[in-house]
Formats: sequence, structure tokens, C-alpha cells
Amino acid sequence: MATAMMEGKVEEERGRERLTDKRLEKLAAPPGGRLEIADALVRELRVRVGKTGKKSWSMLYRVAQADGTRGKMKRMSLGAYPQVTLTDARDKAREALETADKGIDPAAVRSEEIDKQQTRTFEAVLERYVELHVKVNTRDGQRAKAREDLARKEAEETGVEPREVGRCPAERLLTDLVVPKWNGRLLESIRRTDVMELLDAVVLDRGTNVAREVRKHLVGLFSWAIDRGLIDLSPAAGIKRKDLRYGRRTRVLSMEELSRVWDAAGELGYPFGPWVRLLILTGQRKSEIAGLRREWFDEDLDRVFVIPAEVYKTGVAHAVPLSAPAWAIVEELPRWNEGTHLLSGTSGRNGISGFSKGEARLRKKIAELEKKSELPPMAHFEMHDIRRSLTTHMIRIGIREEHVERVLGHKIGGVAATYNQHDYLPEKRAALEKWGALWSGK
Repeated sequence: MATAMMEGKVEEERGRERLTDKRLEKLAAPPGGRLEIADALVRELRVRVGKTGKKSWSMLYRVAQADGTRGKMKRMSLGAYPQVTLTDARDKAREALETADKGIDPAAVRSEEIDKQQTRTFEAVLERYVELHVKVNTRDGQRAKAREDLARKEAEETGVEPREVGRCPAERLLTDLVVPKWNGRLLESIRRTDVMELLDAVVLDRGTNVAREVRKHLVGLFSWAIDRGLIDLSPAAGIKRKDLRYGRRTRVLSMEELSRVWDAAGELGYPFGPWVRLLILTGQRKSEIAGLRREWFDEDLDRVFVIPAEVYKTGVAHAVPLSAPAWAIVEELPRWNEGTHLLSGTSGRNGISGFSKGEARLRKKIAELEKKSELPPMAHFEMHDIRRSLTTHMIRIGIREEHVERVLGHKIGGVAATYNQHDYLPEKRAALEKWGALWSGK
């Protein structure tokens, strides 16, 4: 047994031992120092125990030189025990020794592997995919990029930190639902079975609609990675699942069902209650109402908010007049000092998010009211079905279909898109007032 001074600490070196897991578990450093033991099976392998009891693996090696000699002795870390098991440590040491025998420094190889891990993991590729493709070539991504640029400009003008803005669907879904399961995985290590298991989990947790969108964005990411030479084949290509087929939704809520939703929303409280009721009164998309801001209201127009082109789906600014009941809801919303969002869980800094939780609360409240009133349960509906229902019922009560289309902000094609520059604001106001009258006093 010998004692040496290393890095200002006392280190005790013992003879070789045929290490076992049982022996490793009992190892302890001497008082005030460290302990290092060489493995008898793989002679270059060492286990070191620090004064805190932490155990780590390392190995000694010499790289073969062109003249047949060996280079100077080097040490390379192999990781901590028990994260790196005894078997794994021996395998790593043997592999590194073989590399050194070929005249290649295993430390340099490991450094390349670490770089690869950092640049070709799923989360690293996802970040590049979103920035280089989604925000450049897709409509949702371009709108998200515009929101980021606007927030950055505002921050520069006010000298405060940029406010958080909504992420595009590809970034949000893949970051929130896929990264937690594939974090640290090299892209080429992901197999078809991994994709199928992931989609199964999303179906069970979030439903088929969300799983369908996740699959769509995964297909896009893997295709982009193939074009970049990061992988040769897409593990998401050609997946045939009947449960994830796209189907045209035709669900229309009756007026009685819409009334149930309205009543349940009234008991949800801020911010989801007003959000649901404004969806019913305006027919806009849920993200547009969720992101509603004070500065969207035009002072020159009475009870009208204008969704900026950079955040609207069609890329064209969209004006939405508010009926009397809708305006009454807006006037009751709080005015935050920290931000201008009307519906917010962050004191106005950001619009509401977490739609799935809000929708779950809404459905729970609907079920409670149905039970209380002894009503049969409603058939399942999605929040976007409200928009379709509004369209159907507005036309049913005599509003012209062309005016309803303008209320919804649908992009009009053909000759009309070029030559008809009428803004239809009076017609939209009349349509929404007629629709809103059905909800006054409810």
C-alpha cells in the first residue's frame, strides 16, 4: 500500500482487485482523502472514491505511435458509478484500449461523440428545424416569428425583458409532448416502434386530434432531417393508423347545447369563462380570442377590435365588431398594469394558454349542471365546433352566408378578392348584433 500527494489531497492506492458490485457498494475513502482501486480483470480500469463517497470510473492508456512505441500515459474519465455499471465500465475501457492500439486517442473520439450528442439529439434537431424551416416556410411559423419580432421591438423601445409570445403548433406540440420522452436521444436512434409508442401515449393522454397533429409535425421534422443528411430514413414515414386518419368534422351544436356551454362558462370564472362566451358571441378562433389585447381596439371605430395581419391566419388584418353582450363582457374584464392582454393568467403579460385544461374544466362543469338539471349528457364536442355551430345558426336565422363568411374572416378567393375592396364592417356588425341579441340577458 502506498500513499501519494495528488492535487493537494491524500489519496490511498491499493492493489488490484477483481471488482464486484457488492465490493463497490461497500467502498469508502479514508478520512480526509480519496481511495483508488485498479481492476484485476481490466488492468487499466480504475474506480475512485472521493471523500464525499462519490464513486467514479477512469482508465489509463497510451496511444500507439507510428514508430511502434507508445505515447505518454493519459487518463480518461468513464463516468460515475452506479450510473455507469461495472460491466459498462469494463466494456468502455476495452473499447478505448482497442482504439488506442490503432493509434487513435480515445479521448478525441469521445469528444466527437459528445459533440454529436449535443448537435444531433432530438431536441437539438427540433430547435434547428423550428428556426430554419418552420418559422421561414410555414404560415403558423411565420406568424410566430412576427410575434417574436414585435415583442423584441417593444422590449427595445421600453427597456424591459421581451414578453412571452405564443409558440407555433409544431414547436409547442413537439416540445411539450415529444421532447420529455426523447430527450437526449440521437435522431438516428429513434425507431418506428418509438414513434408508435409515443403516438399511443398521446392518444391516451390528449386524444386522437392532438396525436394526429403530433404525427404530422414529426413527419415534417424527419423529412427535413433527411434533406439535411442527418438520417437516411424517416421512422414516421408511411405509418398507417385508422385511428389517426383525418376526417371532416360535421358536429354542430344545437342552440340548446350552446346554451348549456354558455351557462357552464358563466360558472367557470375568469379567464376561461369570458373566453368561452366570447367564442360563442364572435365566432373567432380560440387562439385569437385568447390573445385579445387592449391595443387591438380601434379608437376610431365603435366597439371593434382588429387582429393584426402578422398574427392572423390569413395574413390580412381582420376587424371584428362586438355586439352589445360581447362588449359588456369586454368592459368587465380587468385592466392589468403589467400587460395589455384582456384574458390572462399572468397579470396581462401573456394571453391565456393551457386550452386543454380549460376545456376539461368546461366539460366537467357542463356535466355537473346536466346532473343537477337531470338532463341527458351532451355528445362530445371540440371547441372549434362552436365556430361551425355559429355559422350554421346565423344562416338559419336569416343572415346572408357571404356576411357570415366575412364575420369568420375566411379568405375570399377569385375575382372578388382582387376587385371587391369593401370592408363589410357594417354587414359584420349587423350580423353579430342579430346573433348577439339571442344571448342578451342570458
